[in-house]
This record gives sequence, structure tokens and C-alpha cells, in this order.
Amino acid sequence: MADPREPSFSPGYLPHGYDSRGQLLFDLARTDIVSAITDDSFTADERVQLVKDLASRDPGILFPPGKFFTDFRSDEQVEIDRGNVGKALDLAIRDPSIDAGDLQAIAAGGGPNGQQRLLSLLQEGGGGPGSGVEKYADALWQNRGEPGNGNAAAVAAIAYVSDPKLSEGKLGTPEERRQAFEALIAFNEQAPYAKMDEPEAGQMKRQALEAAATLFAKHGPELIDAYTTVPGNTTPLAKFLSQTLYNPDAKDMAVQVKGADGTTVAKDLPSAVGDVLKQAAADRIAGADVPDRVGQDGPSREQERELTKLARLGAAVTSGASMAWDAYKDKIQANEESRKDFMDLVGKGLGVLPGSGVVREVGEEATKRAIDTLSHAFVNNPGAPNVEIAGALNRYYAGLVEDLANKRNQSGLTSDTYGKAYDQEMNGIHRDRDMARGKSADAATRGTDAPVQLTALDAVDRLSAALRSGDRGAYRQDLAALAAADGGQLREGASATVAEQDKRAKDQATPSNDQNAQLAQAETAPTVRRM
Repeated sequence: MADPREPSFSPGYLPHGYDSRGQLLFDLARTDIVSAITDDSFTADERVQLVKDLASRDPGILFPPGKFFTDFRSDEQVEIDRGNVGKALDLAIRDPSIDAGDLQAIAAGGGPNGQQRLLSLLQEGGGGPGSGVEKYADALWQNRGEPGNGNAAAVAAIAYVSDPKLSEGKLGTPEERRQAFEALIAFNEQAPYAKMDEPEAGQMKRQALEAAATLFAKHGPELIDAYTTVPGNTTPLAKFLSQTLYNPDAKDMAVQVKGADGTTVAKDLPSAVGDVLKQAAADRIAGADVPDRVGQDGPSREQERELTKLARLGAAVTSGASMAWDAYKDKIQANEESRKDFMDLVGKGLGVLPGSGVVREVGEEATKRAIDTLSHAFVNNPGAPNVEIAGALNRYYAGLVEDLANKRNQSGLTSDTYGKAYDQEMNGIHRDRDMARGKSADAATRGTDAPVQLTALDAVDRLSAALRSGDRGAYRQDLAALAAADGGQLREGASATVAEQDKRAKDQATPSNDQNAQLAQAETAPTVRRM
């Protein structure tokens, strides 16, 4: 058979040994996909047929190779070749003859993360309405529940969110946006891009994380409301925060957000996510600052609804930071700079609340206390700073309610409303994590199934329970038990803390029960202070 590798073939020309132009183009593609799919001597219809043929016979060919050991192309030429293939493929798949089945087959040829790889390749064509990107994304979204479509919803969401020209009219309902959000969380949890080679792996990771953060920055209040309206629903929110706001790898990423003047501006990912959290907290405090019931102990139904939502948000934020510690502890603890960077990320979700009056005053006071705790986290408990960090986050949200209650002379807002909802939500997140690990959340089996290594969430939960009783002795006992069970860093940190408490106890008179509660608050992480 003749060698098909010639610069071009005039229309209708067939070299010796070929019966069809389709076979000629197919053989050329197997040898050099860049030359084949961009060769203008073949008609558009012939190139469309090439894509269909490759989809059914050898779809992997459509993904141009990166630079390999014996490759004499420059890095610039490798990128040019990839761009040319992507543009030609984008044009070809717009043809009605290429259907969802063809697209699914092509994606399957891209390896473990083929769906996202195909999207990235098509985006070389520019995207926008009527593009191959839109056709592919719509096919993924419409068939997201079909067998074999894997991460279809997540990749479609990446396409929609990453392209401002496509975002309008897509994901048009709250339910669709929630589905897309959870699909992106699951996608980043699976991290199929981690199986790829660099630099493509890093590019795909950035694209997926930024898409999730962009969706949250644009529709955060709606999403937060959906997850905090009923109990036990905030695990997706906690996972998202661990993947984005508290992820050391995401600190230099950026998302597009609307500025104060309505224009679109770029903002670093942690700040964009943190701003949404602060706005949500401000909305809850403003909603609870009702004109009635000032000076009365218990909350109104409206206050209970708003502060319960705030408590669930606080549980999600606290849990997100703890999940991030579990996932990225080695990166965080690598050196002094990495520890400072992580504390900066934690601080992005705290701060003065947007607004004025009581909302702003409450935010200022709560922020000062939380930042003070955070600034000493690695000093006070170097073996387990995650416990201190989780405590500071809980204290921030509890402090918002506490300060509001003080300003309104309405003590029941804190203990009766926030504390109960926070505990309930933390228990729900624990249960979800246990089930994800294949463990039963049932109390009868938890003792035999729970791992010896306690997570940061377990530590926070148990310490909080001890603290709320105001019993300093119980706190010391629980902390020591945690240390013994951990067998490592937590033991070291807890032992030092208990020793410091003993020293303080000798230096002062025995406190009353009320003083016990205040002392425990000052020395530990998460608590809800009784008014």
C-alpha cells in the first residue's frame, strides 16, 4: 500500500492501492492526526466522516500526543498542533451526523479522564453558542444519568461555567445548579485528572476546581440556603470548602466574579469563596435582628430559623477545615511558610461582615476573637493545630450569635438555638463520613468499627460536648483520652495542654462552676458560651 504521508492530496485524487478517500484519510490520521484533520485538500464532509470513523474504530487517535522522548517538536509547536486539532475537531462535531453516541465513544478514547480531555480539546475552537463545546456539553448534561456516562454532569458544568458566552441559559434552575455543584464536588473528590501526566493533569485540576468555585461565587447564597434549610444536608458544602477554600493547591487559582459596579472581575479563589460565606453569615444575623423579643430569653420562630441555618453553616465550615487538614496535612506542615499560607486560607472565610449597624458590629467583635485564637494555633498546640483551628471557626460563628444575643439582651439565642443545631449538624457530617468509609454510624457498632486514628472532627465533637457542660475536669479527661487513642501528634499536643492546665490550677483559687466554663472556653477550641 502506498505511503499516504504526502503534503496534500488534490480533491478526488487517490494514490495507488486505495479504493476510497475515506481510507486514505483514515490511514493518514493513524500516522499523523494533525496533518489529517487539518488538511484542506480534504472536504469538510470527508473530515466529518473521518471523525465518525475514528470514533467507532480508534478514538484515541483524536487526542494529539504530548511531547515524548524522541519528539523533535518544540514545546510551542506541540501546543500549536494541539490547538489545530481542537479547532478542526470542534468544527467537525458540529455536523448533525455526529451524535451523542459518537461523542461518548470519542471521550472513551481519551483515557480515565477522557470526558474532560475532550472538552479541553474542543475549547481550542473558542466555544460559545453553536460551537462543538456547546453541542458536547449539552449531550453530556442531557444524558448525565445514562450508564457509561461517568462524570458527564461535572464535565458539562465545567463547560457551562468556564465559558461566559455559554453560561446564560444553562443550568437555569436551582435544582440544576445544585446537581451541577454536587457533580463537581464528586468529580474533584475522585480527581480523575490525577491519573494524567503533567502539565495536562494540573491544567485539568485547575479547570475543575475553578469551575466549582465560580458556580459557588455566582450562586453561593442560593446553594448555602439549600444545604442549611434542613438538618443533615451540609456534607457537600463541607467537602466543597475542603477542596477549594482550604486547599493549599487552590490558593493561586482565580475565578470571575461580579464587582460592585456590575462588571466581571478576576478574584483569587479563596477570597471569592470567603466573601460568599461572610455574606451568608451577614444575611442570617440581619434576619435574626428582628424588632420584637428584645430582652426576652427565647427566640422567635424567625430567629430560630435564621440562627439554625447559621449554625449549620458553621458546622460545614468547621468540618471543611478539618477535612482539608486530613487531606493536606503533609503539605500544610511542610515548613513555616506553608503553615502561614494555610492560616491565611482559614482567615479568608472570617472577617467583618458586609453591611452596617448591628451586623457589622457583631462581625468585628467575633472576628477579633477568632483571629486571636488562630494566630496561636501552631504555638499552643503544635502537634494538633487542627483542633485549635476548628475551635476558632466554631467560635467565630458562635460568637456572632453570642454578640447578637448580648446586644439584644436575649440569652436564649446562643444555648437554645445555635448550640443544638450545631451539634446536630456535626453529628450528621460525622455519620456521612463514616458511611463513606464503609462504617456504620449506628452507636452499637461504632465502637468496633471506628478507626483507632481519630479524625479532627471526632476531636472537635468530643471536646465541644465536654466544654458545654462547663466541667473543667471532664474536659481534661476527654482531652487526655483523645491523646491516648491517637497515639501520635494529638497525644503530644494534648499532654502539653493538660500540663499547662494543671500549672494554672495551682496558681489560682478553685473557680466556681461559672468560672469553670469561662476557663474551659479560654483554653480550648470549640465551644458555645452560655449567656
